[in-house]
Order: sequence, then C-alpha cells, then structure tokens
Amino acid sequence: MKSPEMSVLQSFLPGIATEQVLILADWDNIFLCLYNMFRAEMRLEYRIKKMMEWIKSEIGEIFGGYGFMFAPEHLSVLHQQLCVENNFRLIICPKRQIRNELGEIVTEDTVDETIIWFGRIMLCHPDIKFICLVSGDDDYVPLMQEVGKYGTKRALVAPTIDSLSRSKKLIRLADKHPKTLQKMILRMDTV
Repeated sequence: MKSPEMSVLQSFLPGIATEQVLILADWDNIFLCLYNMFRAEMRLEYRIKKMMEWIKSEIGEIFGGYGFMFAPEHLSVLHQQLCVENNFRLIICPKRQIRNELGEIVTEDTVDETIIWFGRIMLCHPDIKFICLVSGDDDYVPLMQEVGKYGTKRALVAPTIDSLSRSKKLIRLADKHPKTLQKMILRMDTV
C-alpha cells in the first residue's frame, strides 16, 4: 500500500524510468563549507554544475530530472535561482522555536530532520536505486545506514574535506558503483 506522501510525489513525477538517483542536498552545508574554504572565490554555480554532471555520468539518471535542495527560510533569491537553474527542487525548511534545558526559548533548524524524513519516504519508491547525499554532516549517518538495508546504493558528495565529520562515517557508508566498482564519492572542493 502506497503512503499518501508517495501518491503525491508520483503525481508530480509521471513516467519515471527505472534505476534512478535521488539527490538529497543540504544547502547550508554546501554553501557554508565552500564559503569557509574559498570565500568570494568559491565558484558555487560552477561547482554545482560539475556535481550534477558527475552524478549523471558516474552514477545514473537523476530521479525525475531534479535533485532536491533543502534550505532554511533565509535562502536568498539569488541562491534560489541558482538551485532552480541547476535542476533542483527547493524544499524550504522553516525554523521552529523550542525550550532548551534552561527553559529559554531558542530557535532550531529543521533541515537535517526534513532531509531524513524525505529520504525515508523516498526509499519506498521502486525506481530509486541510488541515493546521493550532498553533505558531510554525520547527522545523516542513520539515514544512510537505513538506505543500505533497503538495497539502495549510497553515493556521497562532500562540499569539502573539512565538511566531513571527524569520524568519516559517511565515507565508509558510500557504496561502490555496481558497474564501475568505484566508490561513489565526490568532493566539491576538488572540481
């Protein structure tokens, strides 16, 4: 039985072929890591284009022709346009207010949990054979471990070597491509 979320998603993506790549991208991880390394010389648009070319040539056809970029609500119009021009569907993740352990109201980001939620829903789609995570954040380790249990292959695009958490768990979770037998990993700071 299909979930209501899957029915909605399939209505947006008719006629999808098999063995496609689902791209789950964390905007803040991409932008902040590249900015911290390169500042004004980060060539963001160039690196995103190169990443998309790598995914298409080294992994496979992109699910529905679009990746999914998850971003906080403060994403600038310029950066929104950059994502759209590079075939990303934007999912804006609003912040929420919670009480911390001291009882103070603090603002909390929801990007990571939204990517994990969306990734788990999409694992049920029969055409998704690869999930490509664009982030170096270890918060996604549980999702990537779960992906492997479904038999879906895992690819990783790390914005920079410094974006990867010290444990490098995401690198270990990336699979070898079944045809090329190469680990499916790209660093955006090297393109």
